[in-house]
Amino acid sequence: MFKFSPNQKTITSVVEMFSNETLIVDDSYQRRSVWNEKDKVRLIETILLNLVMPELFFWPADVNPDTGKMITHIVDGQQRIKAIVSFVNNEYKLDCKYLLDSFAKENYADKFFKDLEPEQKRLFWGYNLMVVDIDQSATKKDIISMFNRLNLTDYNLNDQEKRNSKSGEFAELANEIAQNDIWEKYSLFSASDIRRMKDVEFSASIILLAKNGIIDQTDQTALNNAYDNFQTNYKDGEQDKENVLNAIVTLEQLLATDDVIKFARKKTQLYTIFCVSFYMHREKVDCTDDCKRNLQKFVQLYSKFDNDNDISSRLDEGEKKLYELLKKHKLASSEGIHKHVNRMIRFNVMKKFMFELSPEELIQCDSLARKLNEF
Repeated sequence: MFKFSPNQKTITSVVEMFSNETLIVDDSYQRRSVWNEKDKVRLIETILLNLVMPELFFWPADVNPDTGKMITHIVDGQQRIKAIVSFVNNEYKLDCKYLLDSFAKENYADKFFKDLEPEQKRLFWGYNLMVVDIDQSATKKDIISMFNRLNLTDYNLNDQEKRNSKSGEFAELANEIAQNDIWEKYSLFSASDIRRMKDVEFSASIILLAKNGIIDQTDQTALNNAYDNFQTNYKDGEQDKENVLNAIVTLEQLLATDDVIKFARKKTQLYTIFCVSFYMHREKVDCTDDCKRNLQKFVQLYSKFDNDNDISSRLDEGEKKLYELLKKHKLASSEGIHKHVNRMIRFNVMKKFMFELSPEELIQCDSLARKLNEF
């Protein structure tokens, strides 16, 4: 059983270690930072008031073979350390509305680190952080177990954060896809999604879509198996990566209007557009102006469709067929969204609108839109 011992380190020492990359966050099992500006400001307030903050857990994991310096992992406390480092780098100010103490409001409100008085800065640098040093004999498995236990009562790990503790080739590809510029460019994931690694989870699902086609994902089994089975010897990894990147190129072509972008921000619909993108590559279907226009027609009709307001009695036969397709897609998007059958329904409806409507049906899309606008 490994041992651990209490210690103290000044902020000067910890910031220097972090800046020199001898104190690091191991992303293979750590979750992403979840602190907002209020959390960070109140931590700095605690330090400036010389109050006690929770202890940090450090593990000396390895030695840099080039420099001989010890590489220490932050097992618990990365958010606090990043908040301290970003404050001394003047990346945020002590917004008055987040400060709790009247003395702090009077002396520190709305100040960046650079705005503090010299003596205030000296006291800040000299603040002692309580550190628990974990014995170097601890294994990576021990550390992951400790990390998960330390976070049980604080901020429970979701399924993807637990999967992220499993390093491997599939995990690396999922993280690489999640770093693609397209997600940020079109705001396809919220800040909260990114903090909780929903972008990585979605990227992993898209890799499975490229690899296996549309599958049932009503539970976590498929993703868990992929992370386990493709830790090593992921023979199709490069091909899967190429297929996903090609689909992302097509996705960006399809995100041609604000309506479609807004539609794609719903992950259920984003997954469906990816299904169509893979179909287009598989069948060598070009992304023409016609298919982009037809997707927009579908999105506009879908946004006006209301299950609670049935207007089918006012429609002609052609319009009714289109209306029923919208209804099928809407139902498949509102319940059991990860079921194979519902994913297939959404894919087939979208594919129908984009590639299979006759010129007469395209005209009926416009007349249906006018009638939906009346209600």
